[in-house]
Amino acid sequence: MAYITYQQYTDIYGNTIQENDFPQYATAASDLIDSVTMYRILKAGGVTAFPAWIQTQIQKAAAAQILYFVQNGLESVLSGQIGAGFTVGKVHVDGGNTANKTQAQLMVSPLVKVYLEQTGLMGRSTLCLDQYQSSYYGIW
Repeated sequence: MAYITYQQYTDIYGNTIQENDFPQYATAASDLIDSVTMYRILKAGGVTAFPAWIQTQIQKAAAAQILYFVQNGLESVLSGQIGAGFTVGKVHVDGGNTANKTQAQLMVSPLVKVYLEQTGLMGRSTLCLDQYQSSYYGIW
């Protein structure tokens, strides 16, 4: 299930992708967001189970991941080849500073983390019986 529609995406980033290609990109972006959030969105019953501001952050994260796919190539990102340099003749082009990152980290746009880090969906905390936890927190 995609966390963003084509219209929502184009409202944020414009026409950077064709509408007929969008479902493949949106599904892949949503799958990566599920992985980053430890499937908390699915476990909660979907995006609509969260407050409006968290829904907006999830949509922005999905849009950022789609743009990352568009800019770097969907196949390159998903295969872990992003950031790999190349050489043509005597010229070497470095793919960027990727030395300290795993292939899984290179798959996710840095903006995804920026959008989701304040929502609590990326937390790796241990559950406890705390009356002050958010109402949706106890589902995971």
